[in-house]
Amino acid sequence: METELMDIKNAGLPLRGAFQAPIGQAHIRIEPMLLQCEVMFGSPSSNCDGNGICKIAARSNNQAALVQRTSCSHAKALFTSLDNGQGACMIFRREWLCTNLMRRHFRHGVLEMPEPCPIPQALSSKLGLQIGELPAGLHLIEDFGTHYRINFRAHNLI
Repeated sequence: METELMDIKNAGLPLRGAFQAPIGQAHIRIEPMLLQCEVMFGSPSSNCDGNGICKIAARSNNQAALVQRTSCSHAKALFTSLDNGQGACMIFRREWLCTNLMRRHFRHGVLEMPEPCPIPQALSSKLGLQIGELPAGLHLIEDFGTHYRINFRAHNLI
């Protein structure tokens, strides 16, 4: 998953063509998996008020549920691993975000997280994450026009 969002119709399925082995070596394909999740914005210690990501909940692979927004404090996202499980990535399609979330959390191109957010064990184990939480700090929000991507790496904070 480099700079483009892969076909999200396959959410919950492995991505195609994620890795090619060098010539002369066995062609083993390592394909990161995208899982659907519901993201609640805010701070965990402030009862999900304020900045950051408060809570992450796994979602089913029901495509109809994926495009419906449940609340303006929540948003659907695709969740995957980075750096062999040392980091995580969230992808938000523009239409999954209400105007209030866009203004409050996505406007300046940086997601401010004053405290870490726990990652549910079900998501963590399915994605092979070696981290148990999204780290606190400032995280770059990459804008690709149709979607946003946020990479969470403890060593790569702004």
